[in-house]
Amino acid sequence: MKTKVLFVLILILCTSAKSFSQSVSLDYTDELLNEILLDLNQRYGVQISINADLSNACPVTIRQQYKSMDLAIQALAEKCDLDFKKIGDVYVFRSNAASELSAEKIPERPKSPPVFLYQGLIVERGTGEPLPFSSLKLSGRGIVADENGRFSFKSGQRQEQGLFQSLGYEPADTLIGHSNKLRIILNPRLMELGAVEVIANGGITPLTNVGEKAGHIRFNDISNNLIPGLSDNLIFNNLRLYPGVMAAGESIADFVIWGSYAGQTHVIYDGISLFNSWGINDDMGRVNPYMIKNVEVYKGGYNVPYGDRVGGVVLMEGTSGDLQSAGARVSFTNQLANAYVNLPLSKKATLQVAARKTLFEAFDLSAGFGDDEDVIVPQYDYSDLNLKLTTALGDADRLEISSIYSEDEYSGDLRLRFRGTAVQDINLNSVQTGNSVRYAHNWSKGGISKLTLSQSEYKPEFSANYFVLEGGRPNGDTLRRYNWKNVIEEYKAQLTHRFAATQKHQLQLSGAFIANRASLASNADRVILEDTEATASRVSVYAHDDIQWTDKLSMQLGLKADLFYGGTESFLQPRVNLRYDLTPGWNLHAGWGLYNQFVSKNTIRDELGNQSDVWQLADNVTTNVLSSNHSVLGTTYRVNGLELGLEAFYKEVEGFGRFFVSRNGMTRFAEGEARTTGLEVFAKKKIKTHDFWLSYTLSEVEERFRVGNQFSDFQQAPQSQRHELKTVAIFNFDKLQFSFANVYGSGFPNNTFRPDLQDITPYWRTDLAFQYRLKLGATDLETGVSILNLFDRRNVRLNQSLSVPGGSRINTVGIPFTPTLYVNFGF
Repeated sequence: MKTKVLFVLILILCTSAKSFSQSVSLDYTDELLNEILLDLNQRYGVQISINADLSNACPVTIRQQYKSMDLAIQALAEKCDLDFKKIGDVYVFRSNAASELSAEKIPERPKSPPVFLYQGLIVERGTGEPLPFSSLKLSGRGIVADENGRFSFKSGQRQEQGLFQSLGYEPADTLIGHSNKLRIILNPRLMELGAVEVIANGGITPLTNVGEKAGHIRFNDISNNLIPGLSDNLIFNNLRLYPGVMAAGESIADFVIWGSYAGQTHVIYDGISLFNSWGINDDMGRVNPYMIKNVEVYKGGYNVPYGDRVGGVVLMEGTSGDLQSAGARVSFTNQLANAYVNLPLSKKATLQVAARKTLFEAFDLSAGFGDDEDVIVPQYDYSDLNLKLTTALGDADRLEISSIYSEDEYSGDLRLRFRGTAVQDINLNSVQTGNSVRYAHNWSKGGISKLTLSQSEYKPEFSANYFVLEGGRPNGDTLRRYNWKNVIEEYKAQLTHRFAATQKHQLQLSGAFIANRASLASNADRVILEDTEATASRVSVYAHDDIQWTDKLSMQLGLKADLFYGGTESFLQPRVNLRYDLTPGWNLHAGWGLYNQFVSKNTIRDELGNQSDVWQLADNVTTNVLSSNHSVLGTTYRVNGLELGLEAFYKEVEGFGRFFVSRNGMTRFAEGEARTTGLEVFAKKKIKTHDFWLSYTLSEVEERFRVGNQFSDFQQAPQSQRHELKTVAIFNFDKLQFSFANVYGSGFPNNTFRPDLQDITPYWRTDLAFQYRLKLGATDLETGVSILNLFDRRNVRLNQSLSVPGGSRINTVGIPFTPTLYVNFGF
């Protein structure tokens, strides 16, 4: 008997030593709690009791040694916000909410129904990269994740059937348990074929989304669209093919969206305001295409979270990098060299570096119009550098640091007959820099906070000299000299908090402190504007609620307020959006709002009608604060690969100005106002692996200026164009891709100073692109050709014409016949 008792004691001691006396090692990365517990059972023989919904809803990252199994189990429970109790040799897990309920056997008062939190992150399988602005549906409630793919939702259900979607990815329809550390992984729907991506089952997936809400276009993985000229000015080359974004005029000043003026479209990259979104030459986007993950375009009628201008918003989110492996991409064209490197610094951090540089003009195959004396043919040089560091902090927080630097130079000359042979020599240099730090924090009880610190500076320098040639050399008689430097800066600190969504509401609050500085220094024969330097600071706050009235009807209510630091006047901007789903594929949407802008790009017109622009503060001291109202009404229909959209819009803008210079050198400022009316149509059809779409915009932009105490009559604005029609076809034949794009515009006045000199010339440009992909060992290789302006049509650039003495008008040409040969390497 004593022998049996001794044997049992020894067995118990051995078992206890195996389970509890040994140190316990936990080393897991993004592993579900269920898999960790199974592993502990196999390694240590530990017994566990847990609800499968709880264990499958919590991914855990942990690397730690523990002295006992009790401490290890406790650490795992805390990671997943669970409680545990040891009953005999069995560890029993349950939710904290369940523990609290069981602890109070006799409540003193009736308790509210329990509320469960569903909060986490939506990422791409393989790379772990967050998927910005993904959509999800829980309890029939539609929610949009933020720019980091984060969401937060409260429900009365312990489990939810969730539908998670992101443009270009397979939807996930799955049952999930409540947790504040959910990680939803979506599979790419695509098999990458270079600049075109193809669904695994053989069809091209749409990488764009038009008309989900008022005035909205969304692009995902925009660098994977085979669009002519994509390697240079990626964003504009894509946007110009969609309705509402003016392609004619090839504006070098700004995006012209729904008739907007220069400086009225807010372009943002990773929280950085870009005062000039592409190079002076119009062929180079300021942001390297390798660094762009997602693009959201709001043409008008948008709500308070977006932008800080009276026109449209182009919101670009950068890639986060691949945590799994290092990679590099290199591309060469006859105009440009581009390189990109992704470096995983740890299991949680990546560094991305991208740079571009134009090549020598000897490699430029453009036809040009050099022999034509009626046009100015520009030359240019461009270089840039993009950096981004992304790291996870803890299990849920995230830190991103982005930097951008770009510099370009533009030069052109024109010879004309005036007192002999006169020459106009123009040189323009610009530098755009910007930096941002963004920190996102998930609160354990629900809600997501984001802190953004950003800085941006745009510094253009302009010089123009007019002189006379005698015997082929300047005779020293300069007719006119005009040089200026105009710097605009922005410093911004913003804190935004999104409360956890409920069945009916998702509330968002934000507060920001914004400081702007503008300076102008000139050295000219005649002083047009005095040298100035001005600063202005303001506080900007907003509240936004996304209300789900029914399964079919939703409303967004927003109110934004701006107040100058030290001032008393507040600028209130209410906004509202509506959407009604007639069927799952057919919706009606509307938007209305008031908008203000506190920096302004005003125009200077000399006595001949020549135009230049200058950045100034719109602070009601230097110039007036700009104001605008937008009204949008539209419908979108999608079914079986067919997409149809119809949208009507109306805008009014007040407060922008124009400086007029008289023949005696006197300068006067005139306050202006404009109105834009338009209708746009979009149709897209997928046939097997090929895509075809058509965009049409009917619009008119009218402007008038205050003369004395009265306004003049409305007349057409320089950018007003009645008709613009765009057709696009993208063909995919496995390794070979081909795209075709044609744009026709009815023309724009480009000169409102002398209506008698208006010569409205229709715009027409046809572009082609071919690409072939192959694999050489471990290297992916893409090669192809992009041809811009196939028929060498001489188009005119918007706001880049020159009036000279004698009444002649000289135009700056748009892009000529430009073949671009390219080769891309992926490692």
